[in-house]
Amino acid sequence: MAGFAFSRRLTERIENIRQIQAFLMELENEIVYINRPLGQALLAISHKKGMMSSFAKRVFEIQNNTKLSTGKAWEKSLDEFRAQWVLHQEEWDLMISMGYVLGKTNRAGQKSCIELVRSKLGIQEKKAENDRAQKEKLYKSLGVLGGIATVLVLI
Repeated sequence: MAGFAFSRRLTERIENIRQIQAFLMELENEIVYINRPLGQALLAISHKKGMMSSFAKRVFEIQNNTKLSTGKAWEKSLDEFRAQWVLHQEEWDLMISMGYVLGKTNRAGQKSCIELVRSKLGIQEKKAENDRAQKEKLYKSLGVLGGIATVLVLI
């Protein structure tokens, strides 16, 4: 069972990275093309379905309720969601650094930051896919063999 759980986490990481990339694309569209300020863009995204809508809502709430900077609200929200998302430290670092750029530059600056983070996440997605391809079968096999070994020891 443990092997299948580890294997599932590899797949979840890829799914989480893809959802973050889609969120960033929506955020870019809201800021650049719809001309919404960052807070309103986050609020608009929060009304949609998906993993990232609750994150966007939480960033908006923290920023409005505590009067923290966007970067601090973003980072605090990331800390709250850390247990729910399967990401490596590189992805967390990218997300944290992006929070400190958002809201501090003009639309063009925010657009270029979002594009940069999306491209870096694309690289991380490819690494995650390679990682899954290498380790998924290994984890599943070890899980099955561990179960068989446990049964043999008990007999």
